Amino acid sequence: MNKASQQGSTIVVVMVVVILLTIIGVMAMRGGMFGLRIATNSQANNIMDQNNDASFYHIENLEFIQSQLMGTGLLGFPKMTDNRNKELVLCYRGSSSKFYQLGKVSLVYSELDGSTEKLKIEHVGGSSNMGFCQVNDSKSDFVSGRGAAMTQIAVRISGYPEDEPFGHYQIGTDVETAKLEETLRVVITSTTVMPTLSSASNTVINTCMQNLSYIDDSTSALQTVSECLSDASIPYKTQVAEYNLGQFIQKYIAPPSA
Repeated sequence: MNKASQQGSTIVVVMVVVILLTIIGVMAMRGGMFGLRIATNSQANNIMDQNNDASFYHIENLEFIQSQLMGTGLLGFPKMTDNRNKELVLCYRGSSSKFYQLGKVSLVYSELDGSTEKLKIEHVGGSSNMGFCQVNDSKSDFVSGRGAAMTQIAVRISGYPEDEPFGHYQIGTDVETAKLEETLRVVITSTTVMPTLSSASNTVINTCMQNLSYIDDSTSALQTVSECLSDASIPYKTQVAEYNLGQFIQKYIAPPSA
């Protein structure tokens, strides 16, 4: 074999080795990217779960519940007759000193306009103090200063399923003679979204957050928050809790007389 042939063979071998190293490098990079995505998804899920849990931790605090049952409280305001078909919405803003403020909430509900169902929104504190979480330059609606996640809470009064007759009544009481307030079922929905992991525009995200959390009518053309976020491929997690809101009485037995 002459010298020219040997040089040609060497070039072919080197090219094959280079190609193999390139393929191995690409596969290793893709594997690293895949592992990074899994780690990112796992971390994102944990953050969203923690934020939803944190919102219910505030709501289920006994002192907070006692202060929110009457009047314009978080649980008192939705149970007013005029608000029974509306959702009270607030954003869990980490920078705010108070978890709930009536002047910074919104009411959202559906209403028929002729034969068309439309979404209606009322900002209790005015248009500049809406309750919906919104992506903005100041990141004021995010739970923490990192600006990674927003948590929105919706409170509504719901009816009881027809297959649960008397399921919400208090055991051992007679609603006709006990003179108790009507027992209501409160449904609270906490939705955490991570805009930083989405390619959707701020306008799309902000619009999604201004929907109802639940729609009873399956034929409705309106979208829920979850449906809108899902259609736009925006990472989110939703947690729902139901509570019976009513009065409880305890029978008192006088001690025997001496």
